[in-house]
Amino acid sequence: MGSGHFVDEGFKKASYFRNLMTIDETNTLIEPQGVYPTTGHDNCYNIKAGDAGSSWGVNFFYGGPGQNERCP
Repeated sequence: MGSGHFVDEGFKKASYFRNLMTIDETNTLIEPQGVYPTTGHDNCYNIKAGDAGSSWGVNFFYGGPGQNERCP
């Protein structure tokens, strides 16, 4: 999933989304609140919310190799 690298491999390895925004019914961009990314298959891939106070806005890292010896 993503680049094939787990989150702990960090920037330049794991995939990420940054500056996430949603659009409301009036077409206004809104930064989402209370984002809690989760996964049910940590041996296959994982996800971690980034620092919301950074210049990256609401962001998260995600990734993993998918099927492997620990993820049948």
